[in-house]
Amino acid sequence: MRITLALIVGLLLAQVARAEPDSFDLGTGRDGVLTVPAGRGITLGAAGPLGKSVAAGDDELVVASSEFGGGDLVMIHESTGLSPVPDVGNAKGVSLAGPVALGRWELARVVVVTASTPATLLLTAPLRYTYAAGRAQVVRVAEYSDVVIEAGARLSASPWNGKSGGILAMLVTGKVVNEGRIDADGLGYLGGSFQANSDSVAGCTGLELERGKGGSERGEGVAGTSSKNGLTSGRGNLANGGGGGNCASSGGGGGGHGGVGGNGGRTTSEDGARVEGGLGGAALNYSVFERFAFGGGGGAGQGFDASGSSGAAGGGVVFIRATAFEGKGVYSASGTSAAASLGNDGAGGGGAGGAVVLRAVDVLNCGKVEALGGTGGDTKLDKQPFGPGGGGAGGRVLIQANGVACGANVSAGNAGVSGYPGAGSHGATPASTGADGGTPDGGTSTGTVQQVDQAFQVPVTPVITAPAAGEATSSTRPRFEGTAGTNGPVVHLVVDGREIGAAVPGSDGRFTYDPTTPLTAGAHDVVAWAESLGVASKPSTPVRFSTPAVVLADGGVVQMAVLVVPANGDTVGPTPLFAGTTVNGVSVGVVIDDGPDNIVPLDLLGRFRYQVPESEPLSVGTHKVTVHAHNEAGDDGPYSDVVGFEVVVPGADGGTDAGSADPAMPMVVVPAEGATVDPTFAFVGVALPGTSVRLEVDGATLATVTTDDEGVFRHILTADKALATGAHKVVAQAVTAEGEAGLRSPEVGFKVRGPTDLDVGCGCGAAPAGMLSLWALVGLGALARRRRSRS
Repeated sequence: MRITLALIVGLLLAQVARAEPDSFDLGTGRDGVLTVPAGRGITLGAAGPLGKSVAAGDDELVVASSEFGGGDLVMIHESTGLSPVPDVGNAKGVSLAGPVALGRWELARVVVVTASTPATLLLTAPLRYTYAAGRAQVVRVAEYSDVVIEAGARLSASPWNGKSGGILAMLVTGKVVNEGRIDADGLGYLGGSFQANSDSVAGCTGLELERGKGGSERGEGVAGTSSKNGLTSGRGNLANGGGGGNCASSGGGGGGHGGVGGNGGRTTSEDGARVEGGLGGAALNYSVFERFAFGGGGGAGQGFDASGSSGAAGGGVVFIRATAFEGKGVYSASGTSAAASLGNDGAGGGGAGGAVVLRAVDVLNCGKVEALGGTGGDTKLDKQPFGPGGGGAGGRVLIQANGVACGANVSAGNAGVSGYPGAGSHGATPASTGADGGTPDGGTSTGTVQQVDQAFQVPVTPVITAPAAGEATSSTRPRFEGTAGTNGPVVHLVVDGREIGAAVPGSDGRFTYDPTTPLTAGAHDVVAWAESLGVASKPSTPVRFSTPAVVLADGGVVQMAVLVVPANGDTVGPTPLFAGTTVNGVSVGVVIDDGPDNIVPLDLLGRFRYQVPESEPLSVGTHKVTVHAHNEAGDDGPYSDVVGFEVVVPGADGGTDAGSADPAMPMVVVPAEGATVDPTFAFVGVALPGTSVRLEVDGATLATVTTDDEGVFRHILTADKALATGAHKVVAQAVTAEGEAGLRSPEVGFKVRGPTDLDVGCGCGAAPAGMLSLWALVGLGALARRRRSRS
């Protein structure tokens, strides 16, 4: 898919805040020109496992390698050890987001390397993240002025060995001219090793099964190979590592990454041709701007002779930033194909494609970019069907440039084929046709490609304009103001070394941020840095200011807040507004149905407002709400009287009467009629709890979802499924357990904004129609009460 400016802001706001930015741009060129002559191969990327766990803010790394030196640029990458370990056999996608450490990386500059054993790398700046020993590795990032790969030449990296390796990383101030091959093929997670059972067994089953009882080794993935029970064998996949085949002679599952790996082929006909092949590895869900991972290894085939095959290794990582890419060469991080079984045994699964990240300031030209899944192993013996291996899933590709002429391929590997006449893939997937004994996967094994059609660039460094240097502010929550670039950055505010929040500049480049938590009294330092698509500016010039000592209003006694909207007994929509006032305090907590505090600040007149997010609408029915204020010290005030209200949905006639629509009829809440949205957003609606709802966009089925216990359904459009710019229509239709169509919602028309429609103002939101007069009354009442409290 292509990513435009309208999508960039959404991607950035979803990212995790960081303490130290990646502002290394294209590097320094300190390693000069690299030329790989025709017929030659060079291995890059000195790497070693992290020898001691580090926390965010630490500035040294202990590494079991002597290949690093002062001045080196290094990448720290959390490569393995997903925690908690997922359940074996879980085919659901594995989320690598938020607090999950797996896949995180950052760049750091080495000042000096100590002579100790193991070596300690002292860094120029503190680390942004925490990294664990035994899970993270440190890789040297080459910094070239130009790179030339001649025809027939190859540039690669050292393979992943379970602790380090598998990453080819370089920054190039000039051009990469590639007429040969730059790849990390088969350098990722390892395949399961084939080990023949000593005794012939049949009829065995189990997601976890010891080798002596007929199980085979699973492939490696982000969680390794060992289950919660300490077993490394059985047909169940572990995260993106493919499962091993079970007896008798079934195939291993393919590794997963950008898609789901294929399943291994069935057992022998003598064993009943049972479905006991290894399950394919799960897909990994993450932003390629923030993280990357290796392709999952394929599971081993099962057998009793020495003729079966092991699972194949997944692809590693190719990470390159340069001014331009030229030539007709190949960039690849493909999984390898499994070897064939030559006897009475099953074959191994293919490795999944890895990750390729290419980002250019100017053009990106090449022959092709690949992160292919490897093919599952064939079974050659023709006396009866034996289980072929499942194909590996495709990987992940990110390409960014001012102009791209470089085709990307993230196809899954085909399943292996049985040598027995007419057996086809004998149940292994993904199969090329339904007639060959396998089941086509409908594209779920294909990887993902993200293309950004704009130049790679480091964002403009922000300038803080308020508070001014040396200013003594009058509030413990001073407003921060400044200027930054207008190309879709997010500006991060860091006070005394701790990030307090982020803001998106408007079309004029100006940003504002109002802290929600008071600062302590005294002197403070604030810096800002901008981030766009995972790349950051240099930090701004620090500004020192001071905040006053906290003086608690009215002796610190917090008065009761008053909820004005909604009134008791009101009927509202699924995303109601709650508004009111309080005599004193700095913030108010809005508590709906005894849930958590939704804390919002007060304005200067003591008013507050909280709008239920469109992504989390309230269910149809009755609800209750109460509010309470907090003072400058964080003390809670008394709760207001409970207000009861009812949520209804618009009827087919556009009214809001609860009786105007059949409660079994699904209703689309987000987007609203006539709304303008980003290319990726969440469809949200309501129906009866447990209802299956089919979403149709522009007359075509998009997805089928199920409402939760509250009667709410959601479907999030991922980046690879983004809608085109322009007008669209959505309808929600109930689907019975038998698959029959039920009631349909009214049609909702909406528009997907393009780059010219991007609105990145203050994000304050506008009050609904009729709210201006209400706010005037609330403000006057608040002001009068405050005056009375001080008289």
